[in-house]
Amino acid sequence: MRVSLTGRVVSLVVVLGCLSLTGCLGNRDWQYPPSSTGAYLNAKAAKPISAKVIVLPLEDLRGNATKDEYWKVAIPLMPYGDTHYERPEMAENPEEVDVIRFDPSNDFAKAIAAELSQAGVFSSVKYAKDEKQEMADVVLRGSIRATDWDRRLTTWGFGPVGPVFWFLGAPMSWTTTTLAMDISLTPANNPNKVLWRQKMIAVGNWTDGIYYNLEEPAKLFPESLQEALKEAVDDLVNIANENPQQLMP
Repeated sequence: MRVSLTGRVVSLVVVLGCLSLTGCLGNRDWQYPPSSTGAYLNAKAAKPISAKVIVLPLEDLRGNATKDEYWKVAIPLMPYGDTHYERPEMAENPEEVDVIRFDPSNDFAKAIAAELSQAGVFSSVKYAKDEKQEMADVVLRGSIRATDWDRRLTTWGFGPVGPVFWFLGAPMSWTTTTLAMDISLTPANNPNKVLWRQKMIAVGNWTDGIYYNLEEPAKLFPESLQEALKEAVDDLVNIANENPQQLMP
């Protein structure tokens, strides 16, 4: 009974908030380059290395943990309710603000291929579903270790009357995303020989309220991916300019 009553109260809280969310959540689909930059990275190799590169879908090593405790904010004196998704695109019945639509293994690989192509490090860079799809000299492989989505909702300890503060302009929630992945380049005919590798992690943060920034958290993963790739692309451009033999099969 207690859980049922709490559920009803928090549903009222969420409905009150959602009345002001319509039209404010923006596009929840994957978009790359990020809409915030609207462009690829600006690093550019002086001369491309004569090699054909394919980028394969990234191996998915993420966990499956989920936590949905927004209901806690319906309890007076309880300041926060947290949601955590290790695979946010697979969350079951998430609140609208937690909806993320992407396919990390493929979307990230396609973004990496596009960034490398724009940087002109190699004469040809393409995304490929598998090694049989395209002939290549070098293969980029990688793994995704994390795409964590953490959102902390607050009613400022005032339980079901707390949304009044949202309507007065107080922050409603804080969102943090964590993206972690590894990528490497290997000769197509010798996957055990690593020509280059990079570990990457990027963290994004947003504070939102019912009048502001509700659409922004959905952009954090594309932004974080580009941020994570910046160091990697810069490094590859420098190698291509100064020691291209390192990246040749």
